Amino acid sequence: MKEVVVNRIKIKCSKGRIEKGETVILSDAEIAKIISFRPDSITVLREVPKPAKPVVATPEAPKKTRKSRNAKSSSLHKSL
Repeated sequence: MKEVVVNRIKIKCSKGRIEKGETVILSDAEIAKIISFRPDSITVLREVPKPAKPVVATPEAPKKTRKSRNAKSSSLHKSL
């Protein structure tokens, strides 16, 4: 991940449409792709460390009970 500044009028990338003078953070693969067809379109400013994903503890779901296999289903019309 690197922070880049745009030198052209506009560029379309994963962050959407970015215009001249805007600063965005792009992946190394995307920077290589953009530089391969327009070498002067962006300038790399600095390396940005990947943000660490916070560890979120998931609450336990309540246990579900199931009917036994031979349980009779109730009919819609009990009068029949």
